[in-house]
Amino acid sequence: MRWRDRVYGDARIDDPDLLGLIDCPTFRRLRGIRQAGPSALAFPFKAVTRFEHSLGVFLLLRRLGADRREQVAGLLHDLSHTAFSHAVDFLYASDEQNHHESIKAVFLERPDIVAALARLGFEPGEFADDSVYPLLERPLPWLCADRLDYFFRDSLACGVSTPAIVSRLLPRLGVVDRTIVFTQADAAREATELFAVMNREWWASPTEAYIYNEFATVLRTAFDRGVLVEEDLMADDAHVLARLRDSGDAMILDALSRIEHFDPDRVNGYVPRVVPKVRWLDPPVKVGDSFVPLSKLEA
Repeated sequence: MRWRDRVYGDARIDDPDLLGLIDCPTFRRLRGIRQAGPSALAFPFKAVTRFEHSLGVFLLLRRLGADRREQVAGLLHDLSHTAFSHAVDFLYASDEQNHHESIKAVFLERPDIVAALARLGFEPGEFADDSVYPLLERPLPWLCADRLDYFFRDSLACGVSTPAIVSRLLPRLGVVDRTIVFTQADAAREATELFAVMNREWWASPTEAYIYNEFATVLRTAFDRGVLVEEDLMADDAHVLARLRDSGDAMILDALSRIEHFDPDRVNGYVPRVVPKVRWLDPPVKVGDSFVPLSKLEA
């Protein structure tokens, strides 16, 4: 399998057992789920899919020397995202906004995934908790492969970073004591500043708050009126969107139109029911044989 990855350039996977996992219908479903959720309806350039991101996390873990099991964990970490990604977190509100984690076991136990993992010598239970993989997953404000990949990928799609910037930052990532670090303070500083721009202007912006909350209202209405059932969210964006559009329900169609033809003036005075998760970085920087957070290095 060869492709041109927007972050890492020319990429290749030759392992037939890994390819068998990637080719599973349950994994292929991620091709139809946009990472930006309903925001991609308003901003079509936000075309990153969960499939693309999952492959990217795998590539970054491989690049950083993670073992095979952690690389597989990277492939599977977003397996349970529902249609429109984090939109469901504005329907079933939670502090962490990670509803997909609560249903991950359901997807890991699907027969195609179980069989593919068996060929790799693994069991589904080994991938239920990403926190046991320190290169894949760390809490904010640490670096981890998941956070770095969605940052690079989303910032490129939104024009906040450029291929030149990403190409400069990638070689300045390293691993110390199973912890992803920047090897130079200037790279850590640049990444932190760009990450803050992404949080402020995109991930946690008033615009995103409006779009996600309005789409959650669409979903809530669709459930109440029998247009959708919960199982529909286990499909992909196109399936859910088709159900909504085919409903003929004026309230649903009007709300969808307001999202797809987003008017910035609607944000003025808007009070979101659910506030988007705020994200920030304080990346570890390598110092000798150890590391310190950037904030302490610059204190």
